[in-house]
Amino acid sequence: MPSLFLLRRCQPSLRKAQAQLSQLPAWRLCGMSEQMRSAEQEIQALAPDVVACDLRLMDGHASRLARQMQSWPQRPRLLLLTPTADDLLLFQTLREGASAYCLDVNPASPALPEVATAQPLHSPQAPTLTQGLHALWAGRASMSPRIARECLQALGLRRSSWASASQAPALAQASGLATGSGGHEGQLLSLVCLGLLTDEIARLWQCGVEAIEQELYAIYRRLHRTPRLALSAA
Repeated sequence: MPSLFLLRRCQPSLRKAQAQLSQLPAWRLCGMSEQMRSAEQEIQALAPDVVACDLRLMDGHASRLARQMQSWPQRPRLLLLTPTADDLLLFQTLREGASAYCLDVNPASPALPEVATAQPLHSPQAPTLTQGLHALWAGRASMSPRIARECLQALGLRRSSWASASQAPALAQASGLATGSGGHEGQLLSLVCLGLLTDEIARLWQCGVEAIEQELYAIYRRLHRTPRLALSAA
């Protein structure tokens, strides 16, 4: 049974998340907090499998927690909760070590500054909390077009033409995509940049949706291993 620590910016958000978790009886809630700085030691002591954290908290940003976790001997997977995939801080935090993100809208929460809202709040490209936890535990993730563009730049990959990207890779015709070869990452990211959903890419490449989501998860992991100098130079 995977364990979960909730780090949310206010009590209404915590209560909402607890209600959603009732749909996941296989998960164990081991702790929760509204304050990131005071929760860091508690998270280290509890060693949960996953931390679900608001991208922006009242006492800081989740990017700080992602950086702190990099030095922990036992590092939980970090699932970011955000009202929009267009927040400029989202890619930075994924780059710092977060595993995935999901959309979360809570009208009862206090408004926070600097959050871009150009993208519709509910998108088929990003899961809700319960879906996000289930996908994360299976090594799957989603990605918005904006994040795909930033991944291409940060990883030094060229954007592929439609003619190239739409061709099903030989690897996709096998059992799955996430083999770590990286040869088709540019094609996949290029398709996401164009706004294609994971099920549309799966049909185009003649493979399962899970294989596409596993590859996106692998791209985030590769991003974590990319040297900081390479990222800053991108």
